Amino acid sequence: MAHEFTDEDRDKPVMTAEGERIGTVSDVTDGRASVESDDGITDTIKEKLGWNDGENDTDRTYDLDDAAIDRVDDDGVWIRQI
Repeated sequence: MAHEFTDEDRDKPVMTAEGERIGTVSDVTDGRASVESDDGITDTIKEKLGWNDGENDTDRTYDLDDAAIDRVDDDGVWIRQI
């Protein structure tokens, strides 16, 4: 079941299953979250999440795919093991 993001989810950290912080929920639109990736996030993680950089290398904001979400709680958004 997909998580319906709300404004309360904005600014939550986005974490891997291993506890590595990879970004922050920067925006919520129509129940979907956009994530601003942290500096230093590995290309492997970005590739597995479908966060391939486009032509604009300065844009670090990506849509969070429902299939990648393990759970959302008060402490953050946790993605499935990748």
